[in-house]
Amino acid sequence: MATDTYLGGATPTSLLASQLLTHTSPSYTFTFTPFLQRTYQHSLRSDRPICKAFLAGNCPLKSRCPDRHTLPPGGTTATTQSTGHGHHHREGGGGGFGSLVCKHWLRGLCKKGETCEFLHEYNLRKMPECNFFVRNGYCSNGDECLYLHIDPSSRLPPCPHYERGFCPLGPRCDKKHVRRRMCEYYLAGFCPDGKACRMGAHPKWVKEEDLERPRVKEEKTEDSGVQEEREREMQMHREREMERAGRDRDRDGDRGHEGRHKDRFGGGRGGRWRGKGGRFRGRGH
Repeated sequence: MATDTYLGGATPTSLLASQLLTHTSPSYTFTFTPFLQRTYQHSLRSDRPICKAFLAGNCPLKSRCPDRHTLPPGGTTATTQSTGHGHHHREGGGGGFGSLVCKHWLRGLCKKGETCEFLHEYNLRKMPECNFFVRNGYCSNGDECLYLHIDPSSRLPPCPHYERGFCPLGPRCDKKHVRRRMCEYYLAGFCPDGKACRMGAHPKWVKEEDLERPRVKEEKTEDSGVQEEREREMQMHREREMERAGRDRDRDGDRGHEGRHKDRFGGGRGGRWRGKGGRFRGRGH
């Protein structure tokens, strides 16, 4: 009869293997969980049915509905199909989770109300991206801007050499080096979850000739940084000048209107007035 080997004379290897393969995450309960379920339908049980009225486009019960307001994988609501836009909610998330903040609601101009596909709450992490920052690399509003300022370096594609195990350029590479945790089962030789594994990465071997040659990133020198700073200052100066010119035109327009009003009744041009014969009548006449 085969016997289990022991690690350190305490626990059999078969028990350790069963604990690893049948591991389940513990369930936690918080005092604010009922509030999230009642207000945002977050953390609802997955066995609850999906609300048919929500899939049809509008649920009259809103957040008081006992069913889940979520979309099946690849599904859309009738409202989204009719309008042709909107963000889908994530599977398992609440009605407002996984979408962006409504830019019209921020200005008080959203006409959809509770039927809007976007969030009607101020959540900085789910704000739309600042278009001015994307185009120019900076935003004149600075930290007071209501929209997201995403670092351009975060948009870089991952480096295939680093993902394979080693990049010869190191920090000088023009691509992003993302550190990932390796799956312990895959390192041991086999992972039962395959592509659906959430324990870590499954690196794949790629031939050297199939990879793109790494390139050195273009580092900005001090002179280029100073030049960019000057260009930003000049751009902000031009914007301020345009605003000032616009205010001056409005003010001059009001003055011209007042001047025309005075000339019509003889109040303009220093109080001088022409008689019936068209002759000039100066002061003292």
